[in-house]
Amino acid sequence: MEKIDFIVTEKAGLWVAGRRSPGAGSALPLTEEEAVYALDAGELRRPDAKPEVAKKPSKPAEA
Repeated sequence: MEKIDFIVTEKAGLWVAGRRSPGAGSALPLTEEEAVYALDAGELRRPDAKPEVAKKPSKPAEA
């Protein structure tokens, strides 16, 4: 099985996919099967995926 360098996100805790987390923004080499749960949980992202940017709340319309 080929390992892919998945990127750890801010949502990850101390452990990701059964391994010690190297920290947000760092690469973690895993197989697709090892990464599936953490990808679904948002703890990892694919290396070719753009990071999600938190949207600023829109200002409420003034009456």
